Amino acid sequence: FDYTGLSYKESYGPGWEAVVHSEDAPASVERWRRALAKGEVFDAEYRLRGADGAYRWFIGRNVPLRTGGTVLSWFGTATDINDLKQAQASLQETQERFRLLVEGAPDYAMFLLDQANEIIFWSTGAEKVFGWTAEEAVGHSGALIFTLEDRAKGGVEQEMGTAMERGFAPDKRWHLRKDGTRIWVDGIMRRLDREDGSLRGFAKIARNATEEWQAAAELQRSRESLEERVKERTADLTAANQKLEAVLAERAEVEQELLTVSEREKRHIGQDLHDSLCQELAATAFFLESKARSLKNRTAEAKALSEAAKIVNTNVGVARDLARGLYPVELATSGLAETLRGLAFRTSSQGVQCRLECPKMVRIKNDAIELGLYRIAQEALNNAIKNGQAKELVIRLERQARKLVLSVKDDGIGFSPAAPTKGMGIHIMKYRANSIGGNLTVESAPGRGTVVTCTV
Repeated sequence: FDYTGLSYKESYGPGWEAVVHSEDAPASVERWRRALAKGEVFDAEYRLRGADGAYRWFIGRNVPLRTGGTVLSWFGTATDINDLKQAQASLQETQERFRLLVEGAPDYAMFLLDQANEIIFWSTGAEKVFGWTAEEAVGHSGALIFTLEDRAKGGVEQEMGTAMERGFAPDKRWHLRKDGTRIWVDGIMRRLDREDGSLRGFAKIARNATEEWQAAAELQRSRESLEERVKERTADLTAANQKLEAVLAERAEVEQELLTVSEREKRHIGQDLHDSLCQELAATAFFLESKARSLKNRTAEAKALSEAAKIVNTNVGVARDLARGLYPVELATSGLAETLRGLAFRTSSQGVQCRLECPKMVRIKNDAIELGLYRIAQEALNNAIKNGQAKELVIRLERQARKLVLSVKDDGIGFSPAAPTKGMGIHIMKYRANSIGGNLTVESAPGRGTVVTCTV
């Protein structure tokens, strides 16, 4: 009466059936009628409505009271099992989720082990990965899947020991399948504890990673092969580079020797012209002029000799200019600045304006550098007049910190640096700059002249 809220009158006879849930009433009423007719014990689970209108689960049990085999009355109970039913439903839901999780991952082997390492659960995924069915695996040792080598080395005990100590143990190794083949497994074993912290068993999850292992192994082999080929190629390139460097060094040495020999021969020829031929020509001119003066009465002959003396004197100047072109004798005595000043003076005699700018005195102790810079200036002037059609040229020599800078600037027609050069002038100047350890730059633009700069 307290639970249902019904009165005696309302619940008398079949009136109690009014509080049975409509979904449970047909089955429970039918079972009660059969039990009543046969005099058997009635036992059923159903939901009853409380006074508050809410339903709770009960287990009903009616027992017949007999006298001499005749049923006189019935004694019944309805026990509240609502909390138990909710716990069962929750457990069933949890078990269903676990089943969906385990059976929904067929590529993952999941199985449970007890404290003695005996298999107590074997998933469908474990059947697929390792080949043994649940009936074949359950009850056997977890060493079932280990290779003979790992068993001999104590791999089974080591894995369990690590899981005991750390709570988990990585499982990346070769394992056996039922058919005797080996697979590379990537998995983990975890320790399972009870609520009081004592050991309950172990859970193991693993997947077949053989293809990944093979791909990684193939990648490693390819990497090692590539590294070996790179080493071989590097060795070949190093040998080729050393050989090329040797050839280039030999070539540079030969070129330097050729340049030295060329300059030596030019110097000898220039000195011969200056010291011998020019002297002889000058003496000849002096002799002719003396003869012309001695022939006072013979005017025609004196005039002819005087003209011849002038021609010889002119050729003396030509020979001296030629000697200076072959080798600037002034370098040895006057230095680079004065020699460039003389070059500028002689260039101005060709119908152009040329001057030397040398803000401060520059002394160069290296004869090769002096001669190289002079030759570059000489070539730059020739190019500016011959190809650049220049009318005004400026030679500048100065020291900037620890560098010597020689530049030749002209007001000629210029050219585009991107266009290929036809002559050998720039190549010759760059070669001479390299031979003295310098760097040559050429700046030019159509209609804006050219600046050649050598920095040593």
